[in-house]
Amino acid sequence: MRNLYSIFSLIMVLITVSVFGQDRVYAPSLNLPESGEVELAPNVTLDWNAVTGGTLEVLYELQVATEVDFSDATTFPKSDLTSKEMEDLYFGTTYFWRVRAYDGEDVSEWSEEWSFTIASTIELETPNNGTMVYANPKVTWVELTGLLKYQLQIDTSYIWNNVELATTEDIFGSYVVDENDMWLVGDDGLILHYDGSIWNSMDGGTTEALNSVNFVDATHGFIVGDNGTFLSYDGTTWTAMDAGTTENLRAVAFADADNGYAVGDGGVIVKYASGTFSLEVASDGSNEITEDYTGIDVLDANNYWACGSGKIVINYNGTDWTGTEAGTKDHNAIWFTSETDGWVASQSGKINHYDGTEWVEYSTSSKHLYGIAVDGGTAYAVGRDGVMWTFNGSEWEQITSGTTLDLLTIYMADGYGISAGESGVLINKAGEGFNSEWSKVISINADSTNYQFGNLLFGKPFYYRIRGINNNDTSAWSGAKSMISYDYPELDNPSDGASGEQLQVEFEWSEYDGVTRYYIEVSKFEDFSSSLNYITDTVGIIISGFNFSEEYFWRVRAEHPEDISNWTEAFSFTTIDKIELISPENDETGVTRSVRFEWEEVLGAASYEIVIDQNENFTNSEKGFVNDAYYQTISPLDENGVYYWKVRGVAGLDTSSWSNVWSFKVEGPDAIEDLFSEKSVRLYPNPSNGIFNIEINSIDAAEYQIIISDMSGKEVYNSYYSAKPGSNVIGINLGDDVSKGIYMINIKRDKISVNKKMFRK
Repeated sequence: MRNLYSIFSLIMVLITVSVFGQDRVYAPSLNLPESGEVELAPNVTLDWNAVTGGTLEVLYELQVATEVDFSDATTFPKSDLTSKEMEDLYFGTTYFWRVRAYDGEDVSEWSEEWSFTIASTIELETPNNGTMVYANPKVTWVELTGLLKYQLQIDTSYIWNNVELATTEDIFGSYVVDENDMWLVGDDGLILHYDGSIWNSMDGGTTEALNSVNFVDATHGFIVGDNGTFLSYDGTTWTAMDAGTTENLRAVAFADADNGYAVGDGGVIVKYASGTFSLEVASDGSNEITEDYTGIDVLDANNYWACGSGKIVINYNGTDWTGTEAGTKDHNAIWFTSETDGWVASQSGKINHYDGTEWVEYSTSSKHLYGIAVDGGTAYAVGRDGVMWTFNGSEWEQITSGTTLDLLTIYMADGYGISAGESGVLINKAGEGFNSEWSKVISINADSTNYQFGNLLFGKPFYYRIRGINNNDTSAWSGAKSMISYDYPELDNPSDGASGEQLQVEFEWSEYDGVTRYYIEVSKFEDFSSSLNYITDTVGIIISGFNFSEEYFWRVRAEHPEDISNWTEAFSFTTIDKIELISPENDETGVTRSVRFEWEEVLGAASYEIVIDQNENFTNSEKGFVNDAYYQTISPLDENGVYYWKVRGVAGLDTSSWSNVWSFKVEGPDAIEDLFSEKSVRLYPNPSNGIFNIEINSIDAAEYQIIISDMSGKEVYNSYYSAKPGSNVIGINLGDDVSKGIYMINIKRDKISVNKKMFRK
């Protein structure tokens, strides 16, 4: 019993020590945002888990700081809430936060210390870089909450701007001597020189693909190309030299006017020394390297670097070339600024950096990178689909180049730069951009995630970027994106080279969103030295007054309040030359003596002239002039006679060519249809609302009776009509006197009757 009591006493002592030896309230555990989370909104909500205490109400104290030791912490008033929405935090700033709990007089330890980083800017979404747009494109971005407003900036000027060249050849190499002395080389022997004013073509005496260009100074330059091509420049002329190889040379670099190297396919290394060429090889320590070399750069006469396929990078130390592998992909271009700072651009969007000791690989989202250059601590890489990347000191960021064509080369020097490539595309570095007179900054409500521009200039590249503003801070500008406005609408109808067009022509073109009106110009002259001009706010217009068998040219341009586009490329069309006959058909027999001639209508023709004769030379013709595309003979034609006929159109003082001559034969005297038949009567519209027309083609002056009856035989209309020879149109108005249904119309001439049905709707 005594032992049992001792054990019980010991347990109570241990429990008492345990209970009163610990804090009465635990430290809260943090929930959101997760520690280290980035790109957060400046009104991020900090959330933690509740804790239990000995009192009914536990309070929480929050501290937020920008220093990891919380020496600059802001302490928020204690609250029973387990979350806190921040306000107006600074963009691009990393914050540290922690929470502790109060349970009456008891205070917990601080929670863990977590960090988060506010987004430094806004992310643009659409349109994609290089997208073609109309005058009123809509741009969108990813929402960032906690802002006072957005600012959207747009300009026609940017860091990199498009330059039009008079070539469509691919450009493989580039070099900048200074702002007034730049060079490009490319396919089919292309050499282009910028003299400070314009780009001029130069003759290198070859049609081989030229792959690389390098200058020592303005009067000493070198170009290499396919099949061992090697050219030197003396300040005036490019001269071919025998490099001692027929391999394709891909890159060239010179330390001075008398010393340089070229590299190329199959591991070829060509040394140039005071006009003499020799071949060298590189080794990986045990074997000669035979990989294709694609790029070379020089620091001094005793320090060259080259790269190529097989992930190979080689170095010349003044005596030997030695090589090693760097990174994970084949290399395309190399650039060194010092012995401890070198870059290589590679396949699959890889970029490798050398720090004097080792190579470190960076990844981008691009497919392939073809060129790399560094100027003043800023590195650029370019590649497929016009991608351009720049190094910010810690990572590579994509920026817009303003083109979607492949950029195959880039060169930078003293603040100037050029990048060129597929189909003669060229962009040049032009300051920091967004500094032209046209530049605009637009303020946008904080609850918007899109903005529709209006009245953009026609046929221009545009660059745009966005930033956010709150009460305390303004974010950095986002990376710029580019879009290009269409030059002008696209012509549609009449198509270019169309023939047989009517004299009344319907012109149509594509709609150009965001414009207020269109101008259309039509001329007989290709240079539009004399023309007719029209204005419309629609995408089409009908114009009359054209002549037969004439070629015309037409073009369109668009306008809005701030600009008018260039004219489209001109389309041409030719109007109809002659009339197409319909009936009687050529060589038709059994034609009634009362003939109705028909032909294809020509829109815009004022009238038609028809001649009919039993002589195919038309020496004794019956002539008729009509406004419509048919003609009714005035008197019956001769029995069993063979007739010839032709038609031409009339438009003002102009006439078309005569149609083809057709012939037909009239049937014999026994046919009652010669006088009056069902073919002589036309009823329209049918069905009708009780108002309609009866057309009677009469071979002579005669009297006709018109009787209209319902289906029970009850007459609802009975009248006589005196017809003249030819077409006679009789208007009938039954009005509301007749109900819906079918009515019989009987038309009589003497003993001959023609019956028609009329539907009253």
